[in-house]
Amino acid sequence: MLNVPDRTADLFGDHRIRVEFEQALIVAGRLENYEQKYLEDGPLSEAARITYRRLVDFDRAPLPDEQQELVAGAKALAHRLVTAGYAINAAAKADQRATDDWPQLLAFVQQKCAARVGLLDHEGWERCFTFIVGRSEEAVQPGRSADDRDAGYAVLRHFASFFSGDAGFEQRWLIEVPDIG
Repeated sequence: MLNVPDRTADLFGDHRIRVEFEQALIVAGRLENYEQKYLEDGPLSEAARITYRRLVDFDRAPLPDEQQELVAGAKALAHRLVTAGYAINAAAKADQRATDDWPQLLAFVQQKCAARVGLLDHEGWERCFTFIVGRSEEAVQPGRSADDRDAGYAVLRHFASFFSGDAGFEQRWLIEVPDIG
């Protein structure tokens, strides 16, 4: 597999995501001039890391609802893009490949993630999981490269691991990755 920033950008890279990060940071008043270059041209994983770190302790309450949603979505998306990269890297280092159970894994992840939407302390979760899980679903499809399939499968395992104590979770899906430090 390629290195983590490349795989993260390959699967999840999208100019619209970078613009979303930038808009959220501007709304929050948390964009520093020196960070602009990373948001525009740097590795996607670094743009996500900057966005998350700048928004992690930001109080959205004074913002209008639409801006609160933008900031919450960008924060959640940035957070999980970074940890998705960690999952891709962990699976690659352990030479763990996508398996034929990906439809079962995908269904489990979609069901569990959908149940979190709207829960207290999960603001932005819908934006986060629909984008990342959707892109991972595309990546694991037959006909995609082995690298894409492996990376997408690792990310789905990462999301499934949030629900490792729930019925339907298969222990073989467990992947442990650090949180953003």
